[in-house]
Amino acid sequence: MAATQATITFDRLYSTTAAIHRKSLAMEIVQSNALLWHMYRQGAVTYSGGTEVRQPVVLQESANVGAIGLYSSFSTSPEDGPDTARFPTWYKNRASCVFDETELGQNSGPEQILDLLKVKLAIAKTSLVNDLNRQLYADNTASPLEIAGLQSDFIEFAPETGAGAQSGTVGGISKAAYANWRNRYGTISTFSTDGLRVWEQVYMDCSSHGTHPDIIMVDPQVYRFFKELVAPNQERKDKQLWDAGFDNLMFNSTPVVPEPQLAGTGQCYFLTTTGRRAVTDFNLKPEYFTAPGKNPAVKSAATGTGLQLAILRKDDFRMTDFRYPPDSDTLLAHMFFTCMLVTSSENRQGGVDFGANPISF
Repeated sequence: MAATQATITFDRLYSTTAAIHRKSLAMEIVQSNALLWHMYRQGAVTYSGGTEVRQPVVLQESANVGAIGLYSSFSTSPEDGPDTARFPTWYKNRASCVFDETELGQNSGPEQILDLLKVKLAIAKTSLVNDLNRQLYADNTASPLEIAGLQSDFIEFAPETGAGAQSGTVGGISKAAYANWRNRYGTISTFSTDGLRVWEQVYMDCSSHGTHPDIIMVDPQVYRFFKELVAPNQERKDKQLWDAGFDNLMFNSTPVVPEPQLAGTGQCYFLTTTGRRAVTDFNLKPEYFTAPGKNPAVKSAATGTGLQLAILRKDDFRMTDFRYPPDSDTLLAHMFFTCMLVTSSENRQGGVDFGANPISF
């Protein structure tokens, strides 16, 4: 079809401004999601390729340790390990910017077209943020193309042993078969009665060898319960999270953040990414997203003891050029983000809810 003056002008503007918008848009998407932002901050993000991501895990401790005396002999029996958790499925998400030729004609001036581009990109950003946020906490059994979120057996709100014990599979490893591959769990009767005690129990259960949960994501109603208990005494906050726009209060020097996706569930996620206290020198910038897959904020160095975000190289918010699809009078551009959640330790993740009890203070 013949190109209109509006289209020609739009293409010219796109070639000089879209790259700048893509960097800002990618950063805004990360900064608009508390869990994604925290993972970038902690260095719990890695860029990977290939058909799967592999995480070394220790499911059974070595038997070849112990005290010995002078001239003693000792056993060095063969043993398995470390084992490998295999995460075979990449999940691709997209956000599309769509322009009808009539819209371009109606916004014929260069400034008007640029404003239209900004609006369209803002809509795409908001839509992708909301959908990623939902997927990160969801069980994708019914929608296997979506990210296998925290409820896809990463965190089971069930006891570690006994009746109704955890039985899911994460990274190809069965929780039923290995005690060290089960997340921690606690049940609250009412929050004012034993909420903080159960939190303390799960927090300590998830802590090991100098590492601790580094973020706690909770139902907003539970957050209000927590705030009602602690606010009269202290209101310590994670300043970086606060300055990024995320409400939070500290529990054992770990930020507790309300998550709208958990509203009405009573659920609390005790997540260990790197196990470190909050990083204090983190500063995410648009320049970090100049080239997909080459973000110096993470440097492919995720070596955490727990939950991590693996991103497929070259699909870190990759954006295409605008094109005309066949038999259409519209221009389309797409942004792609391909990732998966992986973990090297289920034992350092925790879940707390009210079980069969009503959500109450």
